[in-house]
Amino acid sequence: MSDYSPEYPLLILDTSSRKTWVGLKLCPDTLLSKSEEQDPSKTLFKLVEAVLDGAGKTLADLASIAYCAGPGSMLGARTASMAIRSWQGIGIKAAQTVFYYTSLHAGSRIAFQSLGGNGIVVTDARRFSWNALPFPCSPATALSLLTNEELENREGVIASFAEFPSWTKTKAELTELSYDPGPLFEGQAFMPLLIPTENASPLTIRSNDYKKWDARIHSAPAD
Repeated sequence: MSDYSPEYPLLILDTSSRKTWVGLKLCPDTLLSKSEEQDPSKTLFKLVEAVLDGAGKTLADLASIAYCAGPGSMLGARTASMAIRSWQGIGIKAAQTVFYYTSLHAGSRIAFQSLGGNGIVVTDARRFSWNALPFPCSPATALSLLTNEELENREGVIASFAEFPSWTKTKAELTELSYDPGPLFEGQAFMPLLIPTENASPLTIRSNDYKKWDARIHSAPAD
């Protein structure tokens, strides 16, 4: 749980799935959103402009920004991160007050609301492995990495999302849900999922540890 909460208007970017979703929270009970199943590099800025225009706002009117850091589409997470960094570069005030959340913490809530009971939500982590998180869970619950064999031997409900990348063939019985961030952000229940960050970047996984992607500018070696 974050030490402080974002202020409104709050712009929310979720590019973790193949459907780019942008939300604008004007106040605790007012959410405007747009989504499009398209490459986020082609549609993210268009959707941001659309929700801002719909509210009669500009980037300069925003108070804070939240984004989904993954796991999911690495291209999507990088696109959202670079958008925030570009806004920081041109002096957009809200880009200095940034929060992130993970797709699995959002997905855990979606799964619990859809299915009830207990289980896990998973996304494909490549290399015959899966990112996993139980549902229900607290915002502080850490993501874990399961091998495909561990997933296939697991008992209980295993939820996945149709809009997320999938590479691994598994014999595990997956309950496929739709990943729609909209209902999650309609009220205030999402607030505990947001974590403040000074460095907008995607989540990546190495071994069993989630780390933030470090964007480095490569330059020619000095003579």
